[in-house]
Amino acid sequence: MIKLYQPKRAFGLPNPSAFCVKLETYLRMTDTDYELLIGQPNKGPKGKIPWIEDGDLRLGDSELIIQYLKSKDGNKLDGRLSKEEAAQGHAIRKLAEESLYFISSHSKWAVDTGFAIYSAELFADMPAIIKLFVPSLVRKRAVASLHAQGIARHSQEEIDDIGSRDVEALSALLGDKKFFFGETPTSIDASVFGVLGNLMDGPFESGTRTAAVSKPNLRGYITNIRETYFADLTETKD
Repeated sequence: MIKLYQPKRAFGLPNPSAFCVKLETYLRMTDTDYELLIGQPNKGPKGKIPWIEDGDLRLGDSELIIQYLKSKDGNKLDGRLSKEEAAQGHAIRKLAEESLYFISSHSKWAVDTGFAIYSAELFADMPAIIKLFVPSLVRKRAVASLHAQGIARHSQEEIDDIGSRDVEALSALLGDKKFFFGETPTSIDASVFGVLGNLMDGPFESGTRTAAVSKPNLRGYITNIRETYFADLTETKD
């Protein structure tokens, strides 16, 4: 059985990490047996979360893990896609993971009110004396990473404009479909759910979040995936 390592659940979300949500959603969509274990980023093979152990294999990075599972168990979700649909799905995943994800991260790390909420949960079990300096150091590194990526170089107004256009694009691409490519899910839905679900259902306010929750089709999409694949989670968000 695969061992999946990720942080503990929080905020009523499957996980506070969008990429952990992505991977666990994929495992649930494909009915893959797994054991869920708590893991810290520095323990993983790539120094980040999530990662898996499958026998003697230790593998990090959600996308590399999904590709490994496809090669091992068959392309259960995406095998039906045409070449054009697979290319469209790749572009949708990149929109979510390479743009919207960093906008969502900015609201947790760079915005004071968001970081206050996030750090209270993230560092809850840390000894009081360590809390005096570690949270600020971790935040400084995270914001520096967002600055290097580019999103933290913008004003909040500019960030919300970028994010709102991402949301508009996802809403238009989804339309009135149950999933992005019809009535059954693909790995693209696992990716989008990880990023968009955490943005919409997490407690971190932003103009991008407001734009997302204003879209009835996106609200229905996230609710459907959550209720279908994570109905066992007792803690829910209003």
